[in-house]
Parts: sequence; C-alpha cells; structure tokens
Amino acid sequence: MNLTIDELKDALLNAELADLFQKAYKQGIEDCRESMKFELSLPSNLKKEHVAQIFQCELPTVEKIIRMDGFPKCHALTARYPRDKVLEWRDKNVMYMNSRLGIYMNENESLRLLRA
Repeated sequence: MNLTIDELKDALLNAELADLFQKAYKQGIEDCRESMKFELSLPSNLKKEHVAQIFQCELPTVEKIIRMDGFPKCHALTARYPRDKVLEWRDKNVMYMNSRLGIYMNENESLRLLRA
C-alpha cells in the first residue's frame, strides 16, 4: 500500500491530536478529582475559616460574603454555613461575586493554587 506524503502527514497529525485529546481528558479528570477531594474534606457545617478557604480570601471579606443576598446559613447553629449549599451558591453566583467584590477566581486558578 503506497501512501502519499499528504496522507502520511494527515495520519501523523490525527495520531498526535488523538494523543493530545487523551492527555487533556485525563488532566481534566485529575483536576476534577483534586477539586472534589478538597470540597469533600470540608465539614458539613462550615466555619468562617472554611468559607475563607473556599473563596480564597481573608476573614474581613468573608464577613461581606456571608451578608450577601441568598448566602446560605445554618439555622440550627450560629456562625455555621451548610457546605453543599455554600458550594452550590458559589457556583451560581460567580458573576455576582466578581462584580461585588472582585475576589472570586476562575476554576483553573483555584486548581493551580490547590496543586501548589
């Protein structure tokens, strides 16, 4: 079977792209696992210090965050915040956080910091 140079180039490019896509997929899975490991290591009822870790900010900024509209609070315990609802609120309010405080980082930046 004789292949032309263009066909060989196409085959090589396809093989390289398939390898690149496979590596990107595996890296995406690993990044997700790292993010989930951090989030699941948090207690179910968060303290302000945990909220500071999630949003990667200082405690004075946490005070501003917990006073934002719709921020979930634990009604049974004072100064505690339900982990799952806080994470859900964070995901739904990224744009709001950026416009109000300018502190929230994108997912890639937070994963980079987790690896450090």
